[in-house]
Amino acid sequence: MTLFVMRCSDLLKSCQFYQALGLALTAEQHKTGPEHYSAQLGATVLELYPATTPPTPTRLGFAIIDVAAAVAKARSLGASIVRFDDTASPSALLRDPDGNTVELTTAPT
Repeated sequence: MTLFVMRCSDLLKSCQFYQALGLALTAEQHKTGPEHYSAQLGATVLELYPATTPPTPTRLGFAIIDVAAAVAKARSLGASIVRFDDTASPSALLRDPDGNTVELTTAPT
């Protein structure tokens, strides 16, 4: 996969949520298109665009270094934490501002 575009009902709120998970999002605009945010995730680009209609929920998964820190940051933004397992291999299930399910697992070291 090289590109994944998500439509967001509140672009700034979604940007803050994904930044709390550790994504390095940058503002972009292609020609006369809408302003949006973009992050490079390995070979894949994730783009957050403003929604013109209610977005369709989806599920994303990220392998990150510090699941507990990401959950704490997301919680401070008011994110819904569905599940948080703080065992030897932490993982979590969250909901982003549009109700998308976001699975966090610990990246292999």
